[in-house]
Parts: sequence; structure tokens; C-alpha cells
Amino acid sequence: MTKIVGTHTMQFGVYMAFAQKNEQNSPYIQGILTFDSSNTSIPSTGNSFADLLVGKVAQFSQVNLQAKYYNRYRIVEPYFQDDWRMTQRFTLNLGLRLSLYGTYRERYRHAFNFEPTAFTGGGSPVIDDGTGPTGQEGAFIPGPGNPFNGIVQCGGSGGVSLIPSLVTNSFPGATIGSSTEAGCLKGHLFNPAPRIGFAWDPKGDGKMAIRGGYGIFFEHTNGNEGNTESLEGSPPYSLNASQFNAPSYSSIGGGGLLFPLGVSSIPNKAIWPYVQQLHLDIQKELPSHFVGTVSYVGSKGTHLSQQRNLNQILPVSSSNPFAAGQPITSADCDSLSSSGQLANGTPVTGQAATDLGVACGNDPNPSRPLNGFGNITRLEDQANSIYHAMQATVRRTVGDLTLSLAYTYSHSIDDSSDRFDGAFVNSYNLAANRGNSDFDLRHNLAVSYVYALPLYKGSGLMHKALGGWQVSGITIAQTGTHFSVTNGTDFGDSAGVANGVGTGSRPDLVGNPHSSVAQSDIPGVRGPLLYNPAAYTTPTGLTFGNVGRNTLTNPGRINFDFGLFKRFSFTETRALDFRWENFNLFNHTQYNGVNSGMDCVGASGTAGDPICLNGDPVNNTAASGFLHASGAHLARRMQFGLRFQF
Repeated sequence: MTKIVGTHTMQFGVYMAFAQKNEQNSPYIQGILTFDSSNTSIPSTGNSFADLLVGKVAQFSQVNLQAKYYNRYRIVEPYFQDDWRMTQRFTLNLGLRLSLYGTYRERYRHAFNFEPTAFTGGGSPVIDDGTGPTGQEGAFIPGPGNPFNGIVQCGGSGGVSLIPSLVTNSFPGATIGSSTEAGCLKGHLFNPAPRIGFAWDPKGDGKMAIRGGYGIFFEHTNGNEGNTESLEGSPPYSLNASQFNAPSYSSIGGGGLLFPLGVSSIPNKAIWPYVQQLHLDIQKELPSHFVGTVSYVGSKGTHLSQQRNLNQILPVSSSNPFAAGQPITSADCDSLSSSGQLANGTPVTGQAATDLGVACGNDPNPSRPLNGFGNITRLEDQANSIYHAMQATVRRTVGDLTLSLAYTYSHSIDDSSDRFDGAFVNSYNLAANRGNSDFDLRHNLAVSYVYALPLYKGSGLMHKALGGWQVSGITIAQTGTHFSVTNGTDFGDSAGVANGVGTGSRPDLVGNPHSSVAQSDIPGVRGPLLYNPAAYTTPTGLTFGNVGRNTLTNPGRINFDFGLFKRFSFTETRALDFRWENFNLFNHTQYNGVNSGMDCVGASGTAGDPICLNGDPVNNTAASGFLHASGAHLARRMQFGLRFQF
């Protein structure tokens, strides 16, 4: 509803959404097998494909059913805005939106949440190390203990009605808790979001305007964030168990064995994300019918969604047996299992021994803080972002030429670029993940035009045949987005913390990745070498590496799209349109990705060793694709079109 009172134009309204989303989870009910050539616990053959052939399984996981979920939520947002024309040259905009957010819930209470405050220390079953009554490393030993220790039913009354009989028979008295809320989130209904803006004509001639605005905008979040929809597939309604280090296929599962569960966890109180947006621009009419605008645009995101592993093993904080620059080797793993020390004789004890064993392939689950579970994917609204940009545009929409030119210089920084961002290496230090956003484009120029060629204007046969042609095009020039360099060698989990939700580790920086590359085209590797791989080496043992998140950029892009158009008119009601369009007109290669995983370390201990760059025919190793271009935008595409209009 709109009401005009004097110099006030007032708008009243309400936005309502009564949502239901019914969907099946998509589990791997057929089971998933993982093979790891660096695993010394089976032991591995040293080749993952050979492990597949002989049945040396590093990890097996399987979900027991495909379940359907019925998610519900409601949103009611009344709003008010007053556009107050204070003078002929100045208008003030005042507004307020009340974001009233209902609880996200699962209608039939099939959502189960891991709640840390409901977890009882020592209340989980004991995990077999391979020498217990089950003889299966990583399996639960039947007896006392609750495999659902800390799991609550969202909106339920508790009990064991949904727990399979196999569980209750093996673990008498196993129970689950309940949440008294309609969902697992205690609601936060009242969220005021004010807005203010202005428009000012400083000279009063309509040829210049200064505008600005500030507002707060709340977001209810979607189904993949911290709400009950993220609990789809959660136990005990749906079971997803994992088994580590099975020496043969016949050793997988069977016999009623149960293994620690990997679960999801959401907070017990809703914290809605919001963004503060700020804008200030100056717009002016320029000669020759051009209009130019220069703007500052900024935003600050607060309480954004972020995931971490609530059950990551604690990292080594002191007394690291590895010296600076000393990586983990297979010899260290062999020496640890036989004598409890590194290959150089340095003793390994305490947390360092635990983490090194996990890095070498031991089952991490017995060593996790919340014993009795595997990975616990925790979704929390705690990430932050900030964005600043200078935007400049020039437009012309009069006459034979329509032209638009836009340039943006910007910088976006955050802790997590989206809900599924797994670029963090340490769940206990998410602040170290702060860096360039995945989508950050520092420079972005776009030019578009439509030009009616000034040839054979007027009328007559020459005009119909040769006049009336239009050319159009879009040209973009932009820098690349950012990416993180990761440690993809045999000991990718260099810290030994089994962070199955994020990234294992990153390399250590030992040089300048932007320094000149001696050889760009490496035999046997597709795509040119874009950065200096010798700048990176495997991280010091039991550390995460010292390279930050999103420190390098993907290749930039310059692209030209071009079109030619002509209309042949026969009568007032009949015409033929001809169009010729080209995408990537000059057909030049535009790379769009970089192989970011350091997968090879040569004799010198760095990724830039000639063995890595050129391969080693003596040891039958292929050249590494590390820091080579990994993909490209489409090549030139050309299309013609004819359309008869009648």
C-alpha cells in the first residue's frame, strides 16, 4: 500500500513465506571404498590401484537407507518506507523492515542433532584396536556404552524407538536425548533491519546527482546451513558408519559390527546472518550525451555460515619432534611402529606420537576428543566478510551509438566463502583461515556497445541492400579469482589431526612463487607452468604448513564477443533478420584454473626439483602438473541466424 501525504510518499507492506521442502537425502547406500597408497597400517602395496585389486581397504563407509524428510519454516517481514522530499533538490529515504523468522523444523521429527552439552565423557563404547573381541580395528566392542552419546532428537520425546534392534542388542540401554524446541534451534524472532538513504541535486539543474544509502539485511539461510535440513541422513534414523584398515574385502562389516558414526551438528540457538551495505555515488551528465558515475560500494557480512570439524584431533602445540623443514617420511612411520621414535632416533611421545600415528595411517577415531564418533561436521554462523569497491561507469544511449563502460576495483576478504568452504586446515583456529574470498576479482572491466553503421542512410535500393547494418559486442578484461595451494603428497595430513571436513595441510613457503619460471612448457604435462613450484616444499612434520589461504590467483581473462545484425524489410509487415555472432572472437586460449595440489617432491625436497618437473624415467615417475594451468574457457564459437517476420 502506498500513501502520499504532502511531501511524504509512504509505503507499507509485508512479505510472507510459508515454506515446505520435502526431499530425500542422497546417501551412498551401495558403499564407498577408499584406498591410500601411503597407509602403513594394512600395510598398503604402495599403489592405490594395486590395493583395489588385492583388497587392502583404507576406509569403507556405507549408509543404511534412503530417507525422506519434510522440512518446514515460516517468514513474516512487515516493512515501512518513507520517501520524504524535503526540498526540490533533496530527498531523504527512511525505512524499517522487521524480519520475523520462524524455526526451521522437520515435521516428523526425523532430524537428530549432535549436541556437545549432551555428550557424556566415557559414555561411548570402547573402540577395538584390532586385538579385542571383534578383531576389527575401529569397531565398537560390545558391552556398556552408548553409540549415540550426545545425540538428541529435534522436537522429540527421546527414547530408543528409532534405534535398530542390532544396536540395542549389542549396547543395552542405548538411548538418545530430546530437544524441547520445535526444531533443534531455539528461535530468534525479532530482527529489526533499518535503512536510510538520500538523493541530492547540488545545482538544481538535473545534470548532477549525489546519492548514498546504508541498510541492514537479514537472511533466514537456506537448507544447507545451520538448521534441521542439514541434519538429513543423521543417525540413528539414518546410519553412516566407517571402517578403517580392512586387510581384505571379506573383513568389511558383517557379524553385526558397528563402527563410529560421522554426524552433523548445528547450534541450539538461532543466530541469523546479516549484511550491512553502504553505497555512495556521484553521477553527472557529460558532453556528447554521456553519463558518468563514480561509486564507493561496501558491505560487511556478520554471522555467516561456516563449517568445521568438532571432533578433529588436537594438533601438536609444543614439543614437536620434527625440526623446522623436516617432513614426515615413510621411514619415520616404520620407525615409530617399531621403536617409538623417528628415523633419526628422536623419541616421539604423547600427543606427537598419536598425531604421527594418524598421519602414518592409523585409525584416528580412538584418539578423537569426543570419543566414539568420527568426523562431526559443525555448522555455525560465525564467519565474517568485508568488501570494498570503487566502481566507475560511463553510458551513452542516444543516437547511433549505445555504449556502456564499467570498471570495478575491489577487494573481498572473509573467513569462509560459502557454507561448504573446506579450505581451513585447523578447526581450532578458524581465524587463520581469513584471506581473499574465493570469488574476489581485484580488477574487472566490461565494455558493451551497439553501433548503427553510418553507411547508405536514407532510402532506395542501396540503403536496403547495404545500409542498416549494426555491430555489437561485449569485451571483458578481468584478473583471476584466488585459490589455495595444498599439500597433495603421500602425507597430506601432515599434522595428523584427521580433519575430514576441511583440508589436510598446505606446503611450507621457501621462495617466491611469482619469480621467473625457467621452463614453462614441461614435456608430458598439459598446460603451461604459471607459478614457480620451487617456492613450495612439504611442510614440517606435524604442522599444517605456513602457506595461507587463497594466496595465488587463477589466470586473468580478456575476451571479445562480437555480432553483426541487419534487417531486410520488404513491406511494413514482412522482414528478414540476419544475425552473425562470435564468442571468443579471436579464438585465443583463456586459462581458467590452476592445479593447486603439490603432488611431487624431488630429491632436493622441493616441488620445483627437475625430477618433479620432467619426471624420472629411472624410477618411472611422471612429471608433476603442480601449478600448471588445469583448464580453459571455451574456444571460439560462431553462429548464424535468420528470422522471417510476418
